[in-house]
Amino acid sequence: MKIESIENTYHLSQTSLTKNQVQEYRRTYLWHGFFLFVLGCIIPMFIDLYTNPRAALSAHTLGIMMGTFLICVGLAFPYIEFAGKWLADWAFWLLVVSSYSGITIQVMAAVFGLIKTFAITGKGFPGGPEWMEISVDITAKVISSFTLVACFIILYGLRQVKFDSLSSKE
Repeated sequence: MKIESIENTYHLSQTSLTKNQVQEYRRTYLWHGFFLFVLGCIIPMFIDLYTNPRAALSAHTLGIMMGTFLICVGLAFPYIEFAGKWLADWAFWLLVVSSYSGITIQVMAAVFGLIKTFAITGKGFPGGPEWMEISVDITAKVISSFTLVACFIILYGLRQVKFDSLSSKE
């Protein structure tokens, strides 16, 4: 039985990236995804040490979720059509920065008992210093925007592209 590579079995995107660049992005997405997944598994090991254990469980969930999301993007990467390398770079950095920043502010909420941004997980805790509450609140809003922009870039790259009549007769 002959084993064919995925490139021979399915139509891959006609992106402006080379095959080596696509493989490098894919490997990097997968690496960061698995690393975030592992961080998400490590966080609850120290649940008794956090000021706010509910926020620690939220950080655990976020690490698992964002890790899985980056793994999925890495697996889907060969099918995403980017107009240029700069767009692939933007999507990558927006997702990676928002993933690590998100897990960092969740862990900060767990360690310092922050409540301003974390109304549900912070209920019943006194809160942290005002400067920390404000900076975490701003960071949470900015990284949410980063994730949304990256998702729109990826969705645009995954749109169905019409092929000309010559290429469809293959």
